[in-house]
Amino acid sequence: MNHYTDAMIATRSVLSDAEFDEVAKKLRDIDGVGQFTRSQYVSRAIWVPYEAGKIRAQSILNQITSLGFNASLVGM
Repeated sequence: MNHYTDAMIATRSVLSDAEFDEVAKKLRDIDGVGQFTRSQYVSRAIWVPYEAGKIRAQSILNQITSLGFNASLVGM
């Protein structure tokens, strides 16, 4: 059984569609990350469900910052 939890990652500024696509490509390659979305309430936030037994929220954040985006883990 997969146990998913959610993380909210906020970027310093709103990502353009091209920037979000770049992040999405990176996140899709991570084993344990579920179907992530932009928050419909907070335009700078990305909701990321992930399998806690396979990956940590900090690792997901590190993948986003490795692309050059200023981002923070703001909730789980």
